[in-house]
Amino acid sequence: MATKLDVNTGNTDLGKKIWDIHQNNEYTKVNNYKEGMCYNCFENNAVAALVLDICGDCAGKRGRETILVPIKQIYYGMCYFCGDYKFNLEQINGRLCTKCHRRCATHIKDYNKKGGQFGADPFWKSVKRRHGQDWKLIMNDPSQSYRR
Repeated sequence: MATKLDVNTGNTDLGKKIWDIHQNNEYTKVNNYKEGMCYNCFENNAVAALVLDICGDCAGKRGRETILVPIKQIYYGMCYFCGDYKFNLEQINGRLCTKCHRRCATHIKDYNKKGGQFGADPFWKSVKRRHGQDWKLIMNDPSQSYRR
């Protein structure tokens, strides 16, 4: 059973304004029981807002209707929806239901299991293969040449 929505918008006028904008839009509004439209599956369900990194291909499939706020452009990283490393990602604030949140969390869990950025990212994996055990020393020491 969902609990009643408690919105702390009394602190600033900007918070009230953003909340009103979201509540007036049929795609971004949330009812008193935390139910709204999921960014991934477009179902009305219990949702939670979170920050997501998304590639252009995945964003094209999902549209922009339910995005709360686009935050910034990222040059390179992992897309939370497809799990691939791509250029020109966008960081967005959106709402996901429990089922879709679990799908995104699986990609992040695998990323952390592999060792984070240096263990999962294809660029850093190729650097490790190329330079062997001394890859950290070679990448951080400016006196070392890039190629041996």
